[in-house]
Amino acid sequence: MARDLRPLPTHPEDAAGPAEQRRHRIERRLSLAVVFAVLVLGAANLLGVRTATVSASGGGFELSVTHASVSRPGLATPWTVRVRSPGGFDGPVVLATSTRYLALFDENGLDPDPSEATSTDADTVWEFAAPPGEVLTVTFDGRLEPAFHTGRPGTTSLLVDGEAVVSVSYRTVVMP
Repeated sequence: MARDLRPLPTHPEDAAGPAEQRRHRIERRLSLAVVFAVLVLGAANLLGVRTATVSASGGGFELSVTHASVSRPGLATPWTVRVRSPGGFDGPVVLATSTRYLALFDENGLDPDPSEATSTDADTVWEFAAPPGEVLTVTFDGRLEPAFHTGRPGTTSLLVDGEAVVSVSYRTVVMP
């Protein structure tokens, strides 16, 4: 069985015509541009965690939540609640946060530890002893769950006698 054996070209210019060479050159340049763009975005910290703070007042209290507006799976993601009561707190401080939002995280800890905690499908409720002074700051230490690739909204409320007196809503967007 005879085959038509021709030597393969040893120069790329011989292997492709001018149109194909232009196409390959454009593809290489576009690939390099994409890699360069990703490097620039990473160096500018535009691909990492970005935080935002939402605040509201009501019932004589000020409530603010600092949260990740954008994060990525597996990254340490900040979430801090600050409650201010001019003149101090008369009793325990009760906070409720969307259970579905908290499910985004692998929790490493909550500081300070709540004296009581309950959870339902809708909310996780923490009760904290009245802090000295006018401000209670609660810090949640967690990493965004690696299995989540979409964001979720969350709501945090300050409860007095089981009723929300002030609430804030926010959202964390999860980037790939």
